[in-house]
Amino acid sequence: MKISEKFKEGKEQKRSLLIGFITAGDPSIELTPKFAKALVEGGVDIIELGIPFSDPIADGPTIQSSSMRS
Repeated sequence: MKISEKFKEGKEQKRSLLIGFITAGDPSIELTPKFAKALVEGGVDIIELGIPFSDPIADGPTIQSSSMRS
């Protein structure tokens, strides 16, 4: 499903969407798909997958830390 369709669905149902975020590779690349599956099973509507960057200055401290760990 497209993101725009998910937002339309939320609007039609008059509810907010739950969006989860994970950084790929944190704590390991093997666990990333398992974490994504757990988010879906937990009810998130959208998953934002962060791609680690060597200089994540635009992100807050939590995401900066996860980028450095991955």
